[in-house]
Amino acid sequence: MFFEDDEYYINVASHEDFTRDDIIVEYQPGPNVTHFSYTVLKNGEEIETVDIEDNSLIRIPLQETGQYTILFSNTRENGDIEEFKTGIYNIDKEAPKLEFSKDSFQIEAGSNYNLLKGVKATDAQSGNLTSQIVTDADKIDFTTLGEKNVTFKVTDEAGNTTVQTVTFEVVENRREDLFFKQCAIVGVICVIVLLILRYYRSILLEKRIGKYALEPKGRTISIFDRLVFIKDSLVDFLAKKLRKFNWIVYYSRQYEKYQVAFRQPSSVHIVAQKVWMSIIFLVVSIFASTLRFEVLSFVEMLLAFVLGFVLVDIIYAIRYHFYRNNVENDLLQAIIVMNNAFKSGHSIPQAIELVAEELDGDIHEEFARMRKELAMGLSVEDVFKRFSNRVGIDEVNYLSSSLSVLNNTGGNIIKVFASIEKTLMNKKKMRLEMKALTSSAKLVSYVLMILPALFILGVSFVSPDYFLPLVDNVLGWMLLIVIILVYLLYICIIRRIMKVRM
Repeated sequence: MFFEDDEYYINVASHEDFTRDDIIVEYQPGPNVTHFSYTVLKNGEEIETVDIEDNSLIRIPLQETGQYTILFSNTRENGDIEEFKTGIYNIDKEAPKLEFSKDSFQIEAGSNYNLLKGVKATDAQSGNLTSQIVTDADKIDFTTLGEKNVTFKVTDEAGNTTVQTVTFEVVENRREDLFFKQCAIVGVICVIVLLILRYYRSILLEKRIGKYALEPKGRTISIFDRLVFIKDSLVDFLAKKLRKFNWIVYYSRQYEKYQVAFRQPSSVHIVAQKVWMSIIFLVVSIFASTLRFEVLSFVEMLLAFVLGFVLVDIIYAIRYHFYRNNVENDLLQAIIVMNNAFKSGHSIPQAIELVAEELDGDIHEEFARMRKELAMGLSVEDVFKRFSNRVGIDEVNYLSSSLSVLNNTGGNIIKVFASIEKTLMNKKKMRLEMKALTSSAKLVSYVLMILPALFILGVSFVSPDYFLPLVDNVLGWMLLIVIILVYLLYICIIRRIMKVRM
């Protein structure tokens, strides 16, 4: 073909589609060209430059894999030099590569195993060709036991083909047996945890009444006490190490309310517990994967570590929730005791001491702490302000503000506490009445929240492989994250609708 008014002739101006055949480029300049030169560029680099002393027809063979461009420079009779560049010539003679994560695979008979899991196809020119892999799996019976040879085939854009055979060993499907064994193990673990919690409560009760009893001679330390002692020793050791880092001390300040509420030595000890729990989760995950003859990936190990780190926050948040509820429920009794003390002519410190002696539970712990703080020299205003900051309850804030005003300006404390007592009594009656009226609606909301989880468990029991596509590839993981976010949003909306403010 001729270009630019028959100034030169070239048979192939470009060949952008990949080909595995040789490309022969024929070129001849026009009659007014005395001599010319050409430069062949392969993948952007010059590989050959040739000078031609006349304007005869030449042939330029392109034979190796690569992306080519040819630059021509024509010299006319009048001395003018004209340069132009051809299009792109793509040659691909290299076959794509198939990569397998294992040399052989093991699958369970009748399971919906993804044969392309862990298989990757790449090509130097065409890029990632994993989606182009085809197999002959439809001709193989995976319901019978034994070794099955599966052929994987991939072809690139130029037509180069790679074929590789991999052996799949079909074993007996024991997924249902494994599911029941896992359920049994989980049940045993739950029973053990309940027994430990029951034993732990008995220890707390024993410590509470221990000061009123005589210790028997030759008492032996139980195994549980030894484990608790070892755990506390490890936490103390790690806390001393972590305290050297200022950013950890700063991070631990958010756990100060837990430190006071649950009598921890310091907030850094709670961070140390989080680290130890993460290590335990990581070790258990590695051990479990070892039993399955598998190796945890970095992402799985990181996930196990993060789950252990977050679990302590969840446990403390739940404990603190019940702690605040206990204080809130018993606060009215404390107000009644204090009001009776004021009617009998007692002072505020004496009323606090009376509440600490008369009441039990978490409210007893709080007022006992307040009694110690008063004995250490803190003012009544500071003591109740610290109490308010610890529990964060509106009634306690109101009580703290009232005592602060009474302590600074004076007033009839009996009348003020009678008003507080009446207000809390009415509020408690209203809360109980509202709880009775909204109990059925709350039950419906709980059922709606747990229904998706029950549906997933039911489908997994009937078809264990139904949800495997969600964890077998990146797209599945992305969909799973979206599903979890939508589910959390769904729970937040239900809780927001059912929440009643007083």
